[in-house]
Amino acid sequence: MEKKIQNCLVIGIVRNWETALAQPVPVWGLKPLYQSVFQALNIGDMLWFYATSPVKGVIGLGMIKDKYVDKMNLIWDEELKKKEVIWPLRFRIQVLKVINRGYWKSDCINIKDFGLNWQVGFQLLSDEHAIQLADRSKSVFGTLDTENLFAGATITQPTAAREPTAVYQTKLPVAESALTHRNLQESIAEMGKLQTYYTQIEYPIELPGEEKNIDVVWKREIAGVPTFAFEIELSGGIERAIARLKFAYTRWNSRPRIVIPEQFSKKVNNIIATEDRNFAEEFKLYEPKQVVQLLNKKRDLKNFEQNLGIY
Repeated sequence: MEKKIQNCLVIGIVRNWETALAQPVPVWGLKPLYQSVFQALNIGDMLWFYATSPVKGVIGLGMIKDKYVDKMNLIWDEELKKKEVIWPLRFRIQVLKVINRGYWKSDCINIKDFGLNWQVGFQLLSDEHAIQLADRSKSVFGTLDTENLFAGATITQPTAAREPTAVYQTKLPVAESALTHRNLQESIAEMGKLQTYYTQIEYPIELPGEEKNIDVVWKREIAGVPTFAFEIELSGGIERAIARLKFAYTRWNSRPRIVIPEQFSKKVNNIIATEDRNFAEEFKLYEPKQVVQLLNKKRDLKNFEQNLGIY
């Protein structure tokens, strides 16, 4: 019999969330008094991240990757100060959505009306509260596709800058003909998440005379710099796209990647031939159909691994 997915509210101070999310794989811990609740948790259960004052709201969503007991390794400030483990009941988290750190207070999801006991740092949500929370999260995280929770970027933009979130039909493979610029952004973001990167769409850069952001980035740490930078150019504005990728390469040593239709490949290669040798060697170009093919293969592999219990 398949186990029902539980929705849990995880409450912590801002500094502890910053520390938890800064780990190579985000981790949270509970005190021994939560032993019975901890034992009842299953891999795949949903976690809603709640940050206390001054934020006072939900800042992210994830799922449990695994759980373990650790009485040796110190992680949070209070543990380091006391030189002892305070929260030994730990679980690693697959982060699905998290608000950009600078907007936790302004964009967090308000659930004050739920009437919860805020002194209990970890608690199971009722089905009613879970449904309400998922509905309220649409304005911040976009529509959550229960068929594919990995869809879209990890790190969400502030409300004022956010583009409409595409609604994915993920029961079927992604179709080539359906790939607009936005769908390609979402596809590349999802691929990064499946590769354990933190992904962000429309990543801001400070390029003189250029207001547009980098289309998609993949990062090793939530607050880190881009490891991969992707530009998608379907209409021929190649020079500006390459300039943004070169900026990311020069500033952060990000790996430059561009997605273009086949007819633009000669133009791109001619431009890259005039660029710095190191940049040219790191630069890669892909066609939209390759993005489609790779995403579908990654989804298939993830599903296969999950069925075997090793994802």
